[in-house]
Amino acid sequence: MTRRVYYNLGDDDDGRETFLFEVDDLHYQTVASNLTSGDTDLDDAFEKALAMLSANVRIGEELIDENILEAQIAATATVWFLLNEASDEEDRIEGDILLVEKDGDIYVTNAPAGMDDDDDGDEPGDDDQTSV
Repeated sequence: MTRRVYYNLGDDDDGRETFLFEVDDLHYQTVASNLTSGDTDLDDAFEKALAMLSANVRIGEELIDENILEAQIAATATVWFLLNEASDEEDRIEGDILLVEKDGDIYVTNAPAGMDDDDDGDEPGDDDQTSV
């Protein structure tokens, strides 16, 4: 199973960009295991993962090296795990995640069915979003 996190730069112009981050089962299980063992500060892990994904959508592809890709995979797995499995039932996302950055805030919701990396990233209604 591939887990996906879509990151949308919700600018006010028509050229909204949505970036796709994916993680496979092996990497996901490794990160999830690390998050659940020991004294991991889950809030801090979540904030760092969001910051990593936010930074990655802003750097050019030519600057992405193996270390950045590994950190990106870990960040994707962290966000997916914390929102799908580790969150309270009322805050839980079921499946792939859409992060929408708007006015300096990041909103979280389920990714619309059929969304892919060529999609224009139409935003769901504000009532479907949770700010993080």
